[in-house]
Amino acid sequence: MYPYVLFTDVDGTLTPSRATSYIDLGAAKFLRELSLRGFLVVLVSGNSVPVLRGLSLYLGLGGVVVAENGAVVFDRDVRVVCSGCEVVREAVAEVLRYGGGFLRDSWQNRFRLCDRAIKWVGSENRALSTVLRALKELGFRGVKAVSSGYAVHLLPEGCSKDVGMRAIIDSLGLNNSLKYCIGDSETDLPMRSVCDVLVAVGNADRGLKEVADVVTDAPSSRGFMEFASNVLKRLRSGASNP
Repeated sequence: MYPYVLFTDVDGTLTPSRATSYIDLGAAKFLRELSLRGFLVVLVSGNSVPVLRGLSLYLGLGGVVVAENGAVVFDRDVRVVCSGCEVVREAVAEVLRYGGGFLRDSWQNRFRLCDRAIKWVGSENRALSTVLRALKELGFRGVKAVSSGYAVHLLPEGCSKDVGMRAIIDSLGLNNSLKYCIGDSETDLPMRSVCDVLVAVGNADRGLKEVADVVTDAPSSRGFMEFASNVLKRLRSGASNP
């Protein structure tokens, strides 16, 4: 039984900025200390299971992850927890053809079990609007598109990060644990329904800031470290509720 759980986004939250893809080593140190002090740290991302589980294990966090924006989890084994994935697999090939050379397939798609990621050349807004238009004109129902800032993700309707998080909570008996969440983008908004404390880093999307309990002063990984430092200070002082 874990007294505390931290569900943390990765890209834009543990990286130095939303334009970078490497983990801030300072943030990694804080993740490890939180784990050693009784937190179950769960990485929650649009990335695939092999990427996230490998990262979690090498950071010493235990390997529990929510991948593909909530569609897939790894607790005791890999599980797909969203339905409708077959349509997503059909849609991505058609959408890529529709977008021509502007939209590009992600190398991770060969390892994905449900969510499909689409990269772009140029504008993120143009990429998302093109994908949304393609889904409508091609007649794909039950598929939604969201942007993480790093890729446009195709998912079944009704599938989001909270679905995978709830699957982890139920599987590992975490209902009575104090649950923190931290993120940076609107793909993290569904965390609100699961967590006791929702944190938005300083450069988070406006929608996430509006529903967050805490907004850090600093952006991205520095914002994460600001939050983690405050939690650890309270734990070191003997506070029962950090």
